[in-house]
Amino acid sequence: MTQLTDADLLHLATGSQFLACSVDADWLAEAFERVRAQLELGHSLPEFVAADELDDSEHVVSVGFVNNGLPPSDLHPVGDEFVRSVRELQTELGVTFSGLIPLAGANINVIVAVETAMLLGVPVIDADQMGRVFSLLYQSVFTLAGLAAGPLAATGPTGESAVVRVTEPLRAERLVRALASEFGGWSATALYPMTVAKLRAHGLHGTLSRNIRIGSILHSPDPLDRKYRRLISEEGIRRIIHARVTDVTGLSRPAPPGQPDRPSSVILEEVGSGRIIQLEIQNELLMLMVDGAVEAVMPDIITMVDPDGARVANFEDLWVGHRLDLMMLPAAPEWYTDKGLELAGPDAHHILLRNRHRRHQ
Repeated sequence: MTQLTDADLLHLATGSQFLACSVDADWLAEAFERVRAQLELGHSLPEFVAADELDDSEHVVSVGFVNNGLPPSDLHPVGDEFVRSVRELQTELGVTFSGLIPLAGANINVIVAVETAMLLGVPVIDADQMGRVFSLLYQSVFTLAGLAAGPLAATGPTGESAVVRVTEPLRAERLVRALASEFGGWSATALYPMTVAKLRAHGLHGTLSRNIRIGSILHSPDPLDRKYRRLISEEGIRRIIHARVTDVTGLSRPAPPGQPDRPSSVILEEVGSGRIIQLEIQNELLMLMVDGAVEAVMPDIITMVDPDGARVANFEDLWVGHRLDLMMLPAAPEWYTDKGLELAGPDAHHILLRNRHRRHQ
């Protein structure tokens, strides 16, 4: 059990953005600043623990934002929404949660877990249920294990809240997404309550430590090529493509009902070879093709770095003429099983992505 430091927080945020490459990087930055503001008010960063440091009989819960399928609303959180959801779920279950895990092991929900833990005075656990970011809350290793998503508690931006007695993760997804819409755009959700024993058996462990390591590499004083060599040798990056954006196209194609959607396609040219790189995007980077052949596809992790300063890039950096370094790394092994691919692979996403993937198999 260790205490998170200011440096850990910075590296955690950077590593979480690296593994997300998300449309809402501004919200991650805003959550980071809320944590910094709490530190100035006298709060301390939470303890950082591995699941095996807690007793099997203790209870833990996941926390995360769920939106209504649209870009984040103008109703921004004030910081106590997750505290309320966690406390209402404790009351519903008659238990006290001994630690928190993020709904996803990347992007804003990692920092949300830190913020909520520091306000509640409980540890953040070095684990999560996705090992990256997926769009849907049931795309979880807990779903693969047959665990219940609820009961759950949700709080909206205006202070309205609800406790939902639900078990099946797909049903929980639909209900929380509907609540987020009624709340005004998003829901601060506490879900997947379980014992530490179940978390130890079925969670993905060491994922937040990985984020800290990635962030520390990117923030290190090493030259860019040294940083990239370390990402390859230490963190499993399997390929880096240096490319320049040549075209950005929004595609008019609807997502399946109930699924969030921000679809677009980006064309880049690889520096030196001139090969054509195509990115398919729907809230996150779903697929990367090189000269029409699939190089990486969900659940693979695809991310981008701006070589000018080794800064993690996001969708706002996808403008014509901009040079970016595209990186690919594997997701957790659970996502490459038959059940994992069914839940979060190409067949679980947009029909156009599915068809393109199959044409190039």
